[in-house]
Amino acid sequence: MLVIFDCDGVLVDTETVSAEVLRDCLQPLGININVAEVLSLFRGKSIAVCAEQVAALLADSEPYQSWPVAEREAFAEEFWGKVQQETLVAFESGVKPIAGIRTVLDWLRGEGIAFCVASNGRHEKMQMTLGSTGLLDYFPRANRFSATDVDQGKPAPDLFLHAARAMGAKPSAAVVVEDSPSGARAARLAGMSLLGYCPYEPLLARDNTDALMLAEGARLFRQMDELPKLL
Repeated sequence: MLVIFDCDGVLVDTETVSAEVLRDCLQPLGININVAEVLSLFRGKSIAVCAEQVAALLADSEPYQSWPVAEREAFAEEFWGKVQQETLVAFESGVKPIAGIRTVLDWLRGEGIAFCVASNGRHEKMQMTLGSTGLLDYFPRANRFSATDVDQGKPAPDLFLHAARAMGAKPSAAVVVEDSPSGARAARLAGMSLLGYCPYEPLLARDNTDALMLAEGARLFRQMDELPKLL
């Protein structure tokens, strides 16, 4: 068995910090959305998809709605680079591990079960967040995989398939632990078992994360200490 963890929201508690930074960066552009809406729109998606989402939001915001589509898309890509830099600065102030994850990782080690992390985030981001939470020792460089390693990040299956190959495991022998519908779809398309970590009820009435995860074949759980029994 191979256990493949997503990083943000599964190993490290970065989701709210990231959402706050993005919210604050969007406001000067005339895009006023709250943290819950940011999470609903952007959580678990690749950098490329997030840039596309920003470009779509700009289409409804002055003065950007008058720009040609290509110009908005170029601006969004540049804007997303700024967001990433400001997010890393925010992470330097400290990031916490997900409650109970260290106990789970120790259990996996004790059982001799292989595990790794596969994230849509860049390697530099994983290095920082896993390092600041004290989890980096669990994930040596050979056990860390980023969407930048493959042609397409989640929701495409490329990243999970790449991680399994590198770890010497067949897709059918891999279990993915994800918290986003995007990552859940990637796991399903990769032919892997899926455990959906959904620690809270949806923040918005239209945030149907639980239903979307179930639709991708996930078994849902709310607390990380439930994971060993599910495995």
